[in-house]
Amino acid sequence: MISTPRSIDDRIAEVATHGDAAWFNNNLDRRIRIRQAVAGEFAENIGQPPVGMQWFVLVLEAQPGARLRQPIALSIGFDISGLDDGALFSLFKQAAPVESRDLLSKLRAAKLPGITKPAS
Repeated sequence: MISTPRSIDDRIAEVATHGDAAWFNNNLDRRIRIRQAVAGEFAENIGQPPVGMQWFVLVLEAQPGARLRQPIALSIGFDISGLDDGALFSLFKQAAPVESRDLLSKLRAAKLPGITKPAS
């Protein structure tokens, strides 16, 4: 069977997705993370950030293995290191369009086979 060559953007998105999965596996008490965006990780071109800003990505884990990525432009030099889940979710609510918030609700409500929630 001959496989179709994947684009560099597809491979970049796959690496970013694996990195997010590893982060959540190592941070079981977290439901959201923020990281710098990787060029080409989104299917749609998000373009250049506004002047004085850089692209970050909020990654929300709706349930184990089901994640949503939301690009967000923040000021260059913005310190993301101390942001907890509450602060990150507030950023998500400000940046995400209604469709993304609705998708998150649907992912949280879905019953995915073979997925169990970790004990709290």
